[in-house]
Amino acid sequence: MRPPMRSSIACTRCRKSKIKCENNGGTSPCDSCIKTGKECYFKLPEPVPPKRSEPPTGVRQERDGGSDRKKLKKIDDLSKVDNQRASVYAEDVLSAPFLTEDLWEHVLDLYKLHFAPELPFLHLPTMKEKLGRKFKTSQPDSNSELNLVLLGVLTLTARFHPDLVKYLAHICNNQPGNARTRPVQTQLDPAAASEYYADVLTMALGPLRTSMKVASVERVAAFLMLGLYEWGQTRPKTGGLGAWMYVGVAIRMAQYLGLGFGDIPDPGDSQAKNAELQRRSSCHQSQVALDKEVKRRTMFSCFILDRMLACGKHRVSMIQPEDIQIQLPCSEDKFDLAMEVPTGFLRDRGRQGMDDSVLSRFIQLVDIWGDISKFSSQGGRLHQREWERPPWTEESTFYQLNKKLAGFDAELPDTFTFSRSNYFKHENHQASSVYVLLHMLRFVCLIMLHREYIPFVPVRCEQPEGPLDKPIFPKDKFGSPPEGFWISSAEQVFKAARGIVDLIEICQRKDKLPQSTIVLFAIWTASFCGLYAEHFPQMDTEKHMLNYDFEDTRQSEPVSEVFRRGSVAFTFVTLRKMSMWLKMASTYVALLRQMDKYFEKIKQDYYRFAAKNAGTGEITWRVREGGIGGALEEYRPLDKPLKDLGLLHPEDHALIEGIDRTSPSSVDRASSSGETKTFNTTAANKASKSAPRGSFTAINHTPIMPAPPPDPTPGQTYPTSDAMMDTTTSIASEAHDRAFWDSFKKEEPRRIGTIGDLGFFSSGDSQLAVADMPFGDSSYIPALADGSYQYLQSVEY
Repeated sequence: MRPPMRSSIACTRCRKSKIKCENNGGTSPCDSCIKTGKECYFKLPEPVPPKRSEPPTGVRQERDGGSDRKKLKKIDDLSKVDNQRASVYAEDVLSAPFLTEDLWEHVLDLYKLHFAPELPFLHLPTMKEKLGRKFKTSQPDSNSELNLVLLGVLTLTARFHPDLVKYLAHICNNQPGNARTRPVQTQLDPAAASEYYADVLTMALGPLRTSMKVASVERVAAFLMLGLYEWGQTRPKTGGLGAWMYVGVAIRMAQYLGLGFGDIPDPGDSQAKNAELQRRSSCHQSQVALDKEVKRRTMFSCFILDRMLACGKHRVSMIQPEDIQIQLPCSEDKFDLAMEVPTGFLRDRGRQGMDDSVLSRFIQLVDIWGDISKFSSQGGRLHQREWERPPWTEESTFYQLNKKLAGFDAELPDTFTFSRSNYFKHENHQASSVYVLLHMLRFVCLIMLHREYIPFVPVRCEQPEGPLDKPIFPKDKFGSPPEGFWISSAEQVFKAARGIVDLIEICQRKDKLPQSTIVLFAIWTASFCGLYAEHFPQMDTEKHMLNYDFEDTRQSEPVSEVFRRGSVAFTFVTLRKMSMWLKMASTYVALLRQMDKYFEKIKQDYYRFAAKNAGTGEITWRVREGGIGGALEEYRPLDKPLKDLGLLHPEDHALIEGIDRTSPSSVDRASSSGETKTFNTTAANKASKSAPRGSFTAINHTPIMPAPPPDPTPGQTYPTSDAMMDTTTSIASEAHDRAFWDSFKKEEPRRIGTIGDLGFFSSGDSQLAVADMPFGDSSYIPALADGSYQYLQSVEY
């Protein structure tokens, strides 16, 4: 808690009560109003009245806040109440004095910034009109269905509103049953505010059997909001089953209500047509158009989350494109004005003469993303059907998906394409969020598609030359690829990653980066690409990621150089900021650190064993043994953490923890002491970036073993003279080498897609067995060294 600040101003309530008003100048509620849950309002400064002694804290709380706290019933006590009482409780919570009309305005703006692209069904003019009527009427009509939507909005946004975080922190600490003696300082956890409303919304939906027998568009929206919230809060230990189930219920309810039908009438269904004409004549036409558009947008919200959560192994989509017989959403201005216009359908390609919008383009891209993520999750280039289909041939899945994505880009209107000027055009009309998500997802699609044919550990490559591990495409059988094919394909990865970084920078300058799970995954993807480029700079031929200029001078803990400068440092800072609100971001922070250590160690092992094997005449494909392969064996166990979008099964959470347990390295040992010995991080980076091109060998060329790293320290040399080691040491060294070789053989067949980040994205779980993870067990995701809230306060935007 901040120290009391002497101020010449006080809120109207403190002035009336003649009590001390502890505030920070009137920019946020005072401490007294926070404690009592009252609206805090400041007037222009008036002459200061004679100072009176402040009553004891306990007396003041009893006098000012007791009656309000009686309304805040403990949620646990309502676990067995019926649906009616739950609705009454929801109304009681929404009647809190601090939920003023102005605060609701801010909350709805937060919703539009962070969540409107995935959940675009809220008609904000109608919401604001209903809220205004509620505050102006002394006895507003209780609408339990509307209350579900309002609670869903608060569930998603409360963590982003500083005043709500303060109010809810006090409410939670003062609920009946809590200890009356509390410490003066209370750490503010933004996530706790959203958790409070998520619990209230769950109760308001009613008991399970009751909630499964009532269907409405508002209830579909409420389940979607809960699902989206749970998705962003996914952690390996808790699992993402809640998001999977909430969204599944929403989809089934939407299908029961027929939200996916109506714009393609059955030719033989004259009764439905007559009913629609009768409805139009009896209702105001704009209201009919608005109701239909809300239903369309609710159904497409189901479609968006269905496609996102269906990433990963054994994740099946519930909605098929052919089952959506409604037109795409209209533009935001038409939606605000409740105008019905033709927009075309999901898989329409010609849009001439129709109302076009960034949202409709985003939904079409989500459909393409579903195909790309399915291709990657099913094995990508390792799938058996791709073994005889080089990616430059029309028969390959890669070619077809790349063509589909290129067609999507070609059809984008000029004002929808990616550029700084276009961003500011959309931002000027308060429509930047969906524009940001459109291009974040577009960049992720490019990366996921083109990284399929990039080696995981290209230590011996001079430049991108295609896969180094089977399946490969010999020239004598498949012919030569088009000139520059592999270089151009790899460039798409780093160019798209740089686009994500540039988009983050633009948004953060305006403080308008959507805190979306899709945006989070895009930032993680760019982080990994930047890390890959730092460790293997020859692959980023145009230096899209390597030339990004950024330095983080606020790191308070020992970190490797890659997290201090460049694109990785920039995205790393962004991920840590987001971890304040999205728990899944903490998983990506830990995973990025683990991948950095992993790349460092495999490069050390490569140089060490390459030096030992030099002159023996032995050739191996295993990179960690100094071989000529592309480390597909290293990549496969990492499939799920790097490809999947979230964790579904909590019992499978043990996937990332154990670099320190299963892959000890000099980097790990040195990190605890703040310095690196033998082959440290900085030295490794310098070695990888400054190594002469001759130290790499192109694919299908005769391998030439590289020299050991320059200026090896004594810790890197391996004596061979019997006089320098006794028999016991020699046996131990041989056993260590054999254990390493056995481990390396197990890790051999790998591609980048097998690191499992799609699984983390959709379910929070890589879904890999612990034995398959080269960097160990992820059951323990280390917490940030400092609390995310405190960390955020120390970071300047």
